[in-house]
Amino acid sequence: MKKKIIWIILAVVLVVFLALSAKVIDKGTEGQYTGEVAFDASASSGDDWSAVLGEITGKAEDIASVDLAALGDGKAVTLKGTVTGYESKASGKKNTITVAPEGYSGDAVFTVQLGSIYSGTAIRDTQTVKAFGDFTNQTEWSAYAKALNSEMHDKVIVPLNIDEGIQGKTVTVTGAATGSGKDINITPVAITIE
Repeated sequence: MKKKIIWIILAVVLVVFLALSAKVIDKGTEGQYTGEVAFDASASSGDDWSAVLGEITGKAEDIASVDLAALGDGKAVTLKGTVTGYESKASGKKNTITVAPEGYSGDAVFTVQLGSIYSGTAIRDTQTVKAFGDFTNQTEWSAYAKALNSEMHDKVIVPLNIDEGIQGKTVTVTGAATGSGKDINITPVAITIE
């Protein structure tokens, strides 16, 4: 019986010792102790933007020579043409222009997204700076796509201050194109207005 009481006392002392030596970690500081840092899509896209821009502009093909039926998830393209329309939807947050490219004689409609809301992940899917395997999960991969779109919006679209006055002007657009062959959607990485 004495041995049993001694073991119980030792167990209680051990539990008390462990409880008193435990460290309480403040929320958000876990990475200091585990080495795992929370994913920051904005920082990742900001670090990669120059390389993504360089890659897409470097491999962009003139839209007139691209097989529009084979755009897939995104293809780097460039086009120069006249702005034939400006549209603002979703309370001015989903703006687009329609462009009639020089040297193109088909019947496809070319729409360039101007944000601030962007449909799709064309920029992410066209670049090869980062791949899905560079991320922990699909959530981070999706966040990276949104962050690249946001990076582009802040660096390319916002400084241009585009409004309905762009109609009739000549633009040169480089970006990531997706579509069905008839309706081509371009998420730009560079735009110049003449």
